[in-house]
Amino acid sequence: MTKKNIKKQIDENLRRVYQDKVEEELPDRFKELLEQLKKQEQSK
Repeated sequence: MTKKNIKKQIDENLRRVYQDKVEEELPDRFKELLEQLKKQEQSK
């Protein structure tokens, strides 16, 4: 395998993993925390 092929394969794998994470739903706990932060900001 050439250096170029290895780099291409790494790039593809990183994109795949990143895309999978982007498509995951945000956990409820994070949603709750974000909502709390929004409320704090609004009360200032």
